[in-house]
Amino acid sequence: MGWNKKRVAEEPLPLEEASRHSETTFGHLAPAQKEVITINIHGAVNLPARKDGSKPLPFVIAKTTSQEEKHLESAAVTSTTWEPTKSPTWETTVKLETQTSDVGREDVILSVLDSKTRDVLATYRIPIKYLRPFHPYHFELTMHGLAKLYASVTRESSFMPRYIGCTHTALEVFLGGVNETLANPFGPLMVVARVIPNYKEFKETTLNKDTLSMGLPLRTVNFPNPSVLSFDVPRTNVQGYPQISKPGGPAKQPEWNTSFLYQGRNGCTQFNDNMALLLEYYPMTTMPAKDSWNLTEPLGISVVPLNNRIYRKMMSGSKTALHVKKLPIKRTKLKTISGGTPTVNLSIQVLSSEVRSSDIHTHHQTSDWVDSQIHYDLSFILVWFFLQNKGGEK
Repeated sequence: MGWNKKRVAEEPLPLEEASRHSETTFGHLAPAQKEVITINIHGAVNLPARKDGSKPLPFVIAKTTSQEEKHLESAAVTSTTWEPTKSPTWETTVKLETQTSDVGREDVILSVLDSKTRDVLATYRIPIKYLRPFHPYHFELTMHGLAKLYASVTRESSFMPRYIGCTHTALEVFLGGVNETLANPFGPLMVVARVIPNYKEFKETTLNKDTLSMGLPLRTVNFPNPSVLSFDVPRTNVQGYPQISKPGGPAKQPEWNTSFLYQGRNGCTQFNDNMALLLEYYPMTTMPAKDSWNLTEPLGISVVPLNNRIYRKMMSGSKTALHVKKLPIKRTKLKTISGGTPTVNLSIQVLSSEVRSSDIHTHHQTSDWVDSQIHYDLSFILVWFFLQNKGGEK
């Protein structure tokens, strides 16, 4: 696969501005009459070389069909890599917005470019109508089986309906950060959060193994002609529907201050003795040279049972929210400077009516343990990442 002669005007995001993509936001709903596509761009593998055979300095631009047709520049742009590579890592979140009435004809267009030549290295077009609203997709996008782009994508509508047979519309989880200073930091940490419908079975088949290996349920989508079946969502999933955070820093005491929202239609609000919230903590890793990417063994896990006792305690308050303090990270290599087990704080709430923008995360501002939103600078993460992996790619 060679490089594409098409060129673009957009500049890669300057490193000093990259932190604006990592700022804490809690919005899960789009403005009225609009839809928002949130794209967490993890990285790519096996990108083509430049025309002269040298490695590119890749970055990604996200656009809608309308933006491309009208030749509008996009603000949904990642930074470039520190050094030339065919396997870049970004871990950057960008957002696109479109009118609800235009969803049927709009695509999400993800283009990987070389920042020096502006040549397009690979392009992937995802029809927005193929994406189920609020479902977290984790994609391996492959062009002719060669260049692969890894991204987590969520389509957000302006409201979330309550489905027949569901007592509640959604379950929201707000995760703060690690409470203690770590003695053996592993760099920026990412969290995968999932609601397990049958935790007992999941524990026996997955968690009781000597080595944990869960990661993300990647969907391979082949381009240039993706099948609608690649976007199909099963009604139930024994491993839940995991969502992933952005990398949390600083390394010695990571902060995420992020919110996860789970639809009631997937059974996550049907509290019972089998259900549990599982948090998995992963180190930020580089993309492999040519093989497929995924998160591998977590550094630890946290478990919150979502049983009837938790439900009653949650519903007894005026805000139907439950604050969990000092939840331990288990089965972990992480240690605090005092030699103990690190812990995190989180809160959980259920949303009972049709959810609109004003209904989300109101309890976060009144929480007695969330003192303020901490915006860590993504440049710290990229600097750390570069220093740890300098010279790693041959």
